[in-house]
Amino acid sequence: MRNHRLPTLAAAALLAAFGTVAVAPAASAHDAYAEVVNCSYQGAIRCGYGGVTNGHTRVYACDTFSDGYGFRTEWRTRSGGGSGVDDANGSSSGCSAKVPGTSANPVTIFRVCQKTPTWFCSPWQNA
Repeated sequence: MRNHRLPTLAAAALLAAFGTVAVAPAASAHDAYAEVVNCSYQGAIRCGYGGVTNGHTRVYACDTFSDGYGFRTEWRTRSGGGSGVDDANGSSSGCSAKVPGTSANPVTIFRVCQKTPTWFCSPWQNA
């Protein structure tokens, strides 16, 4: 009987020696993500990010830059409804989220915005 574990162990040792490859689990295959870069006048800095997770039902927003401006993720559901979720604690640790979608009425599009005097938003994208 041949031992098939040896090639598997050799492959694992090779990956450990040269770094690992991250593979997203199947459940997150439908997650969507966007970010705002440049923070208006600040240069190439990530201001914040947001997205849609949990089978197109959960929307989150994360402010990552301490500039006094807020961050928001806006969404629309299949039925045409929509709103936004704001990162409630600024650039402090932690993000904010809402669960506006359902399996029958999922979030279909979203965008992320830095809430400056003239809002800067990413383009709408599919969730």
